[in-house]
Amino acid sequence: MFTAKPAHRSKSVLVGLAASLLAACSPLPEAVDTARYVPLSLAPAGFAGVKDRRADFRAVFCTEERDDGTQCAGALRRFRDEGVAISLPAIDPSHRGDYRVAVALGVGWDCVREFIDESALPTAGLRKLGFDTQLIEVEGLSSSERNAEIVSNTLMDDLTDLRPLILIGYSKGANDIMVALERYPQLADRTAAFISVAGAIGGSPVAANDNGRTEKLLHFSPYGDCGNGDGLAMESLRPVERHAWLKDHLPLPVPAYSMITAPEPARVSPALRSPYKVLGVVHPLNDGALLHWDQLLPGSTLLGYANADHWAVSIPIDTSRVPFGKFAVVNDYERVELWESILDFVITDLKTKP
Repeated sequence: MFTAKPAHRSKSVLVGLAASLLAACSPLPEAVDTARYVPLSLAPAGFAGVKDRRADFRAVFCTEERDDGTQCAGALRRFRDEGVAISLPAIDPSHRGDYRVAVALGVGWDCVREFIDESALPTAGLRKLGFDTQLIEVEGLSSSERNAEIVSNTLMDDLTDLRPLILIGYSKGANDIMVALERYPQLADRTAAFISVAGAIGGSPVAANDNGRTEKLLHFSPYGDCGNGDGLAMESLRPVERHAWLKDHLPLPVPAYSMITAPEPARVSPALRSPYKVLGVVHPLNDGALLHWDQLLPGSTLLGYANADHWAVSIPIDTSRVPFGKFAVVNDYERVELWESILDFVITDLKTKP
């Protein structure tokens, strides 16, 4: 006996067929040369040799002296496996001057320097707290290889100061410093630790699909002077390049620490929401420039996940200078307090190691 199919089922089948035909007609991804790629595996951090000290770091960041009752609740994201503090470091601020602290910023920072309130940079705030900090003038549009040379030349220029170095890389600055540590053994010999803050360790899919637009836009920016450089900054951020570098050069010759950014949607600057949404198709935990797993350095000590977007964790943007700045940028974050806790934690950790 013949039974007619319900009309809504027929329509569903037709819609499905139409969607399939449209998908079949859309262009396929470009073919890749697999000889340039390395095999990857997505796994929990512990399986990548990461030492998880998120709970210990939270305890340092949320000290009674600093906590105003709301900071800890919103500044660090909590994941299901964080646990409780086990080895609480005893912070001694008197050790802050025992190290030279040098910071490298990310892509195009010098191209938009007029937008940055340099008096509010973490380097400036930390200096007032007793840390000896300096900003390394890397080239915002240059490759990590070119900037690694600048990092080494800058820090090895003064051979009379024998204090060990703590190097902090923000965004692509993390890659620049890692390449410098690998290429220049004399720099690694003088370095006590490397800290990645929102570091582009595994690169960014945003860079992989950039097609030179960002470099051209920044190169002609009237809000700073980034010069020519070698023009390979975005190429240095492509995941295929970064993954291959990690495969060939890890582990680093110095202890390493990772602070990752994974903001709640309300904390993402409107100017970053477009890439935030694009990366969100892959994973909702991203900072508008980098996926959270691409910020975690294998073999490092994991400090935490900051509830800040890619800019807010490090760059104090003067919204009065940015066109429609108050509407385009969400930049209110306890960045100096976070960096202070990071350095206090790392220095204490270094002092307790053999």
